[in-house]
Amino acid sequence: MKYRVIQWATGGGGSAAIEGILDHPELELVGCWVHSKEKVGLDAAAIAGREPVGVPATNDVEALLRLDADCVLYSPIMANAAEIERILSAGINIVTPLGWFYPKGLDTAAVEAACRLGGATLHGTGIHPGGITERFPLMFSAMSRAITHIRAEEFSDIRTYDAPQVIGDIMLFGKTPEEAKASPMLHFLGSGFMQSIDMVADTIGVELDSEKRALHE
Repeated sequence: MKYRVIQWATGGGGSAAIEGILDHPELELVGCWVHSKEKVGLDAAAIAGREPVGVPATNDVEALLRLDADCVLYSPIMANAAEIERILSAGINIVTPLGWFYPKGLDTAAVEAACRLGGATLHGTGIHPGGITERFPLMFSAMSRAITHIRAEEFSDIRTYDAPQVIGDIMLFGKTPEEAKASPMLHFLGSGFMQSIDMVADTIGVELDSEKRALHE
Protein backbone atom coordinates (compact mmCIF):
# COMPACT_ATOMS: atom_id res chain seq x y z
CA MET A 1 0.00 0.00 0.00
CA LYS A 2 1.24 3.46 -0.88
CA TYR A 3 0.78 6.57 1.22
CA ARG A 4 -1.39 9.14 -0.55
CA VAL A 5 0.31 12.54 -0.56
CA ILE A 6 -0.79 16.06 -1.47
CA GLN A 7 1.92 18.57 -2.32
CA TRP A 8 1.08 22.06 -1.03
CA ALA A 9 2.84 24.76 -3.14
CA THR A 10 5.17 24.27 -6.08
CA GLY A 11 8.05 26.70 -5.70
CA GLY A 12 11.65 25.48 -5.59
CA GLY A 13 11.13 23.36 -2.49
CA GLY A 14 7.69 22.18 -3.54
CA SER A 15 8.87 21.08 -6.97
CA ALA A 16 11.73 19.14 -5.40
CA ALA A 17 9.21 17.52 -3.06
CA ILE A 18 7.05 16.47 -6.02
CA GLU A 19 10.06 14.75 -7.58
CA GLY A 20 10.75 13.02 -4.29
CA ILE A 21 7.17 11.77 -4.07
CA LEU A 22 7.19 10.51 -7.65
CA ASP A 23 10.47 8.65 -7.15
CA HIS A 24 9.53 7.04 -3.82
CA PRO A 25 8.09 3.52 -4.16
CA GLU A 26 5.86 3.94 -1.10
CA LEU A 27 4.33 7.32 -1.98
CA GLU A 28 1.61 8.32 -4.43
CA LEU A 29 0.98 11.92 -5.51
CA VAL A 30 -2.80 12.41 -5.42
CA GLY A 31 -3.19 16.19 -5.26
CA CYS A 32 -1.40 19.50 -5.57
CA TRP A 33 -2.26 22.97 -4.25
CA VAL A 34 -0.90 26.03 -6.06
CA HIS A 35 -0.97 29.72 -5.15
CA SER A 36 -0.69 31.05 -8.68
CA LYS A 37 -3.87 31.10 -10.78
CA GLU A 38 -1.69 30.53 -13.84
CA LYS A 39 -0.75 27.08 -12.53
CA VAL A 40 -4.30 25.91 -11.85
CA GLY A 41 -5.11 23.00 -14.15
CA LEU A 42 -1.48 22.23 -14.98
CA ASP A 43 -0.20 18.74 -14.29
CA ALA A 44 1.62 18.70 -10.95
CA ALA A 45 4.47 16.57 -12.25
CA ALA A 46 4.89 18.79 -15.30
CA ILE A 47 5.24 21.83 -13.03
CA ALA A 48 8.24 20.06 -11.47
CA GLY A 49 9.71 19.31 -14.90
CA ARG A 50 8.62 15.67 -15.02
CA GLU A 51 6.36 13.69 -17.32
CA PRO A 52 2.64 14.30 -16.59
CA VAL A 53 0.98 11.87 -14.17
CA GLY A 54 -2.61 13.03 -14.43
CA VAL A 55 -2.73 15.03 -11.18
CA PRO A 56 -4.01 18.55 -11.93
CA ALA A 57 -2.93 21.44 -9.72
CA THR A 58 -5.70 23.36 -7.99
CA ASN A 59 -6.31 26.16 -5.50
CA ASP A 60 -9.52 24.54 -4.24
CA VAL A 61 -8.68 23.61 -0.66
CA GLU A 62 -11.94 21.79 0.04
CA ALA A 63 -11.54 19.62 -3.07
CA LEU A 64 -8.07 18.59 -1.90
CA LEU A 65 -9.32 17.74 1.57
CA ARG A 66 -11.81 15.31 0.02
CA LEU A 67 -9.06 13.25 -1.63
CA ASP A 68 -8.64 10.93 1.36
CA ALA A 69 -4.92 11.70 1.52
CA ASP A 70 -2.65 10.41 4.25
CA CYS A 71 -0.33 13.41 4.31
CA VAL A 72 0.23 16.94 3.03
CA LEU A 73 3.76 18.11 2.29
CA TYR A 74 3.21 21.74 3.24
CA SER A 75 5.81 24.08 1.73
CA PRO A 76 4.49 27.52 0.74
CA ILE A 77 6.68 30.57 1.34
CA MET A 78 4.91 31.42 4.58
CA ALA A 79 2.75 29.22 6.78
CA ASN A 80 -0.97 29.97 7.05
CA ALA A 81 -2.07 28.91 10.53
CA ALA A 82 -5.77 28.68 9.62
CA GLU A 83 -4.91 26.56 6.59
CA ILE A 84 -2.76 24.20 8.63
CA GLU A 85 -5.46 23.81 11.27
CA ARG A 86 -8.05 23.09 8.57
CA ILE A 87 -5.89 20.32 7.07
CA LEU A 88 -5.20 18.73 10.44
CA SER A 89 -8.86 18.96 11.47
CA ALA A 90 -9.73 17.03 8.30
CA GLY A 91 -7.59 14.15 9.55
CA ILE A 92 -4.64 14.67 7.21
CA ASN A 93 -1.10 14.58 8.59
CA ILE A 94 1.30 17.41 7.72
CA VAL A 95 5.05 17.38 7.12
CA THR A 96 6.49 20.89 6.76
CA PRO A 97 9.79 22.80 6.83
CA LEU A 98 7.97 25.90 8.10
CA GLY A 99 8.70 25.68 11.81
CA TRP A 100 7.29 23.42 14.54
CA PHE A 101 10.36 21.17 14.65
CA TYR A 102 11.01 22.12 18.30
CA PRO A 103 8.10 24.41 19.22
CA LYS A 104 8.94 24.84 22.88
CA GLY A 105 8.34 28.59 22.88
CA LEU A 106 5.41 28.67 20.46
CA ASP A 107 1.71 28.86 21.21
CA THR A 108 0.64 25.49 19.86
CA ALA A 109 -2.79 25.22 21.48
CA ALA A 110 -4.78 25.72 18.26
CA VAL A 111 -2.61 23.30 16.29
CA GLU A 112 -2.80 20.68 19.03
CA ALA A 113 -6.58 21.05 19.15
CA ALA A 114 -6.77 20.56 15.37
CA CYS A 115 -4.57 17.46 15.64
CA ARG A 116 -6.82 15.97 18.32
CA LEU A 117 -9.96 16.81 16.37
CA GLY A 118 -8.75 15.13 13.19
CA GLY A 119 -6.58 12.45 14.75
CA ALA A 120 -3.66 13.82 12.72
CA THR A 121 -0.05 14.82 13.34
CA LEU A 122 2.19 17.76 12.45
CA HIS A 123 5.88 17.03 11.82
CA GLY A 124 8.27 19.97 11.45
CA THR A 125 11.58 19.35 9.74
CA GLY A 126 14.15 21.08 7.55
CA ILE A 127 17.82 21.60 6.79
CA HIS A 128 18.66 24.99 8.33
CA PRO A 129 16.95 25.39 10.74
CA GLY A 130 15.60 21.97 11.53
CA GLY A 131 18.67 19.92 10.69
CA ILE A 132 22.23 21.21 10.43
CA THR A 133 21.76 24.02 12.95
CA GLU A 134 20.89 21.60 15.73
CA ARG A 135 22.29 18.21 14.84
CA PHE A 136 25.83 19.28 14.00
CA PRO A 137 26.46 21.09 17.31
CA LEU A 138 24.89 18.23 19.24
CA MET A 139 26.93 15.64 17.36
CA PHE A 140 30.19 17.47 18.05
CA SER A 141 29.25 18.11 21.67
CA ALA A 142 29.70 14.38 22.24
CA MET A 143 33.38 14.83 21.35
CA SER A 144 33.91 17.86 23.61
CA ARG A 145 35.01 18.14 27.22
CA ALA A 146 33.65 21.67 27.52
CA ILE A 147 31.62 24.07 25.39
CA THR A 148 32.15 27.82 25.64
CA HIS A 149 29.91 28.94 22.79
CA ILE A 150 28.19 27.68 19.65
CA ARG A 151 28.06 29.76 16.48
CA ALA A 152 26.25 28.74 13.31
CA GLU A 153 26.55 30.65 10.03
CA GLU A 154 24.96 30.10 6.64
CA PHE A 155 26.38 31.34 3.34
CA SER A 156 24.37 31.07 0.14
CA ASP A 157 25.12 31.97 -3.47
CA ILE A 158 21.68 33.23 -4.44
CA ARG A 159 22.65 34.07 -8.01
CA THR A 160 21.26 30.69 -9.06
CA TYR A 161 18.36 30.63 -6.59
CA ASP A 162 15.38 29.87 -8.78
CA ALA A 163 12.86 32.03 -6.95
CA PRO A 164 13.46 35.71 -7.80
CA GLN A 165 10.15 36.72 -6.24
CA VAL A 166 11.22 35.30 -2.89
CA ILE A 167 14.60 37.05 -3.04
CA GLY A 168 13.17 40.41 -4.07
CA ASP A 169 9.71 40.57 -2.52
CA ILE A 170 10.08 38.42 0.61
CA MET A 171 13.75 38.57 1.60
CA LEU A 172 13.92 42.10 0.12
CA PHE A 173 17.40 41.86 -1.36
CA GLY A 174 18.09 45.01 -3.33
CA LYS A 175 15.73 47.11 -1.21
CA THR A 176 16.62 49.82 1.30
CA PRO A 177 17.47 48.90 4.92
CA GLU A 178 14.15 50.42 6.00
CA GLU A 179 12.24 48.26 3.53
CA ALA A 180 14.21 45.18 4.57
CA LYS A 181 13.25 45.67 8.22
CA ALA A 182 9.61 45.33 7.20
CA SER A 183 10.19 41.86 5.73
CA PRO A 184 8.12 39.06 7.32
CA MET A 185 11.16 36.81 6.81
CA LEU A 186 12.84 38.38 9.84
CA HIS A 187 10.13 37.07 12.14
CA PHE A 188 9.76 33.81 10.23
CA LEU A 189 13.45 32.90 10.19
CA GLY A 190 13.95 34.27 13.68
CA SER A 191 11.24 31.96 15.00
CA GLY A 192 12.89 28.96 13.38
CA PHE A 193 16.34 29.71 14.74
CA MET A 194 14.92 30.39 18.20
CA GLN A 195 13.69 26.79 18.13
CA SER A 196 17.22 25.71 17.18
CA ILE A 197 18.63 27.49 20.21
CA ASP A 198 16.07 25.89 22.53
CA MET A 199 16.70 22.41 21.14
CA VAL A 200 20.49 22.61 21.50
CA ALA A 201 20.32 24.15 24.98
CA ASP A 202 17.82 21.62 26.29
CA THR A 203 19.76 18.67 24.87
CA ILE A 204 23.12 19.67 26.37
CA GLY A 205 21.51 20.76 29.63
CA VAL A 206 22.05 24.52 29.49
CA GLU A 207 19.56 26.91 31.07
CA LEU A 208 19.16 29.97 28.88
CA ASP A 209 18.50 33.48 30.10
CA SER A 210 15.44 35.25 28.77
CA GLU A 211 17.30 37.30 26.15
CA LYS A 212 17.01 35.70 22.72
CA ARG A 213 17.09 38.13 19.82
CA ALA A 214 16.75 37.94 16.06
CA LEU A 215 18.70 40.63 14.21
CA HIS A 216 18.57 41.63 10.56
CA GLU A 217 21.77 43.18 9.19
